[in-house]
Amino acid sequence: MKRTLAAITLAAGALAAGPALADHLNIDTDGLWNRGAAVIVPSVKIDEPGFIVIHAVVDGEVIVPASIGHTYLQAGTTMNVDITADYGLEPGEDFILMLHYDTNGDGVYSFGEGMTDVDTPALNAEDAPYVQPFTGGAGM
Repeated sequence: MKRTLAAITLAAGALAAGPALADHLNIDTDGLWNRGAAVIVPSVKIDEPGFIVIHAVVDGEVIVPASIGHTYLQAGTTMNVDITADYGLEPGEDFILMLHYDTNGDGVYSFGEGMTDVDTPALNAEDAPYVQPFTGGAGM
């Protein structure tokens, strides 16, 4: 658990520099669309079944393990991924998209407070969670 949170913290600190590359993972936010609680991500690549998850960023810190929205993904590349957040994403507010694996194979996103050993973050080549930042109100 400490290693996962430390890796997420490191990933969050690197947001300004952009996500580290990974051949087996990708979140394309070029053309990302967001209005209110609806987010559409142009394409997502993951090498195993998993989830794309929205985490809030408050005062530059990624809020984990809490998330505010997620969508299940089959392995491979998925186009126009629709995610519904728990609340409207205000224009100008920062968020991150993070990939998580469906580690228990039940198709239900379970990573959260007290459950950080299941549906864990997908790691990039630097052994950090694969993340992509975005700002609320994008593509409007």
